Amino acid sequence: MSSLPFPYPAVILIAALAAALVFHLSRASGPQRLVHAAYAAAALGLFYLLGAAAFGWAFEGQGALLWAYLALFVLAAVVATRRRQTLGAIGLPWLSATIQLGVVAYMFAPESFRKPPVTAALFLYFIFEALVWLRGRETEDPSAPASDTARGRPPLFTPQRRRGLAEVSLAAAAVAISYLLFVGPAAHVQSESDSAQQEEAQIEQTAAETTGVEEPAAETNPATADEASTTESRESETSQAAPQVAAHTPVEPPTAATEPEVYMARAGDTFKSIAKRLYGATSKWRAIADANPGVKSKKLQAGQLIMLPPAPIR
Repeated sequence: MSSLPFPYPAVILIAALAAALVFHLSRASGPQRLVHAAYAAAALGLFYLLGAAAFGWAFEGQGALLWAYLALFVLAAVVATRRRQTLGAIGLPWLSATIQLGVVAYMFAPESFRKPPVTAALFLYFIFEALVWLRGRETEDPSAPASDTARGRPPLFTPQRRRGLAEVSLAAAAVAISYLLFVGPAAHVQSESDSAQQEEAQIEQTAAETTGVEEPAAETNPATADEASTTESRESETSQAAPQVAAHTPVEPPTAATEPEVYMARAGDTFKSIAKRLYGATSKWRAIADANPGVKSKKLQAGQLIMLPPAPIR
């Protein structure tokens, strides 16, 4: 199951990134090992983001990825600045690696930090970068006189362009970033404290709903004295059982499977939060996504009607 309507481009990009990752790791012991290590780190982040968008990959503690990629971005920026001071130029590979690490950190940030104008500008930049890498890099003409090169004269012949594994891998990373910026990183990562607070609020809300469902009616039908006493005993047992249900099973309301198959979304709802509230597990969100193929989980609005499938077995 997938959270994207068409996951096939993501699958192709995942395969291309896996090949690019192998290429960069094979160059990790060469003279440009630092820039290849930066590209490999960016490819790993893109690999995870594509898998999260296409297949719902997630793991506990993923909020630390934002800070890890921010640290890598700062480190790459420091190295690029030192190259500018010592060599007089940063170089296209280092500049591209630094920007890639920064964009990966940007896509791991919470949705409130990602602004549409910035996302659109980054999308256009990486489309341009992908075209540049696919076109190839110019190689210096060894037959050109050194004096002409020093004086900045144009070469007699147009320099040849090189298209190798390095250029293809960098183009694949640029295309993957453009794709994620276009569809939106579905695996946007929240901090652990925010996730814990949201989960706590959902559990408290579910507990309150469960207690309200279990509370008995205030009036009873007085038929006979025996029936009245029996009804009172049942009411006392139910009132004692209600707090226990609320304390021990807050995420499984008894009416989850028997409610009508239409749910009205609340503010801040996602498919995962709905699955946790109604089915007791966030992993069952895919069944809700399949029942609502034209609805995006992150764009639910308060009052929007969501079709609910029968409770999945797993």
